Amino acid sequence: MNPQKSTSYWRDKSVLVTGASSGLGWAIVEALAPYRVNFCLLSRREDRMRELAEKLKDSGSAFWIRACDVRKREEVCAAIGDFHRQQGRLDVAWVNSGHGVDSCFAKWDWDKIESVLDTNLKGAIYTIRACLEVMVPQKTGAIVAIGSATAMRGLPTRGIYGLSKAGLEYFMESQAAEMPRIQFTTIHPGFVDTEINRGDTNRIWLMTPEKAAKVMIKAVERRKRVFVYPVRMKLLYKTVRLLPAPLYLFIVRKIIKRFD
Repeated sequence: MNPQKSTSYWRDKSVLVTGASSGLGWAIVEALAPYRVNFCLLSRREDRMRELAEKLKDSGSAFWIRACDVRKREEVCAAIGDFHRQQGRLDVAWVNSGHGVDSCFAKWDWDKIESVLDTNLKGAIYTIRACLEVMVPQKTGAIVAIGSATAMRGLPTRGIYGLSKAGLEYFMESQAAEMPRIQFTTIHPGFVDTEINRGDTNRIWLMTPEKAAKVMIKAVERRKRVFVYPVRMKLLYKTVRLLPAPLYLFIVRKIIKRFD
């Protein structure tokens, strides 16, 4: 990573991170802390965010912390509004909160399904909209949305999770078309070793959260519109999206049958 470019992009910026209490959110905060960032940290687990702030207290960054459930629009708007009034601006928002669910027919659970949609899609939209209320009058800002490589196509057992992430990319693109002054970056990670996928026995090309954070930060600095990582996952993502639907379904059904 180019130190000068990183410094100019991040130093002294106001950066919001949702889902900051664990996983990629935690790793992003750790990676950005050396740049003397003014953080707004949001998640449901306030104790974990305070633990993170204590860990990074000598980094030179400042930490504004609020327990917030992104599924509740009023909480999201109030938190972002309060931070903006205190800080005076908002430069970058990492829309990171999310969780997954096995949505295969045999394991369908409406409570879990609705929680994923409320968190990954509706919660992300609440956050993006609240941040844009600040950024549009500023005429500057960046929205970074964390998607998933599962958004590549309709994947068996991951239909709802993939839907939430594909829908998020669609929404981000629509906002980018409408508001060219604002940077919109959608990032689709492959497998990163976090809580959300530790029960998955099929993880491939696994990355550590620390390495993933550095890769994502670099992509944001380069103002990527859509970014998929690691490189092998990016190649798979692009290849699968190009397959005609009949061929894609034929291949996927063969794979499922093989592992039944």
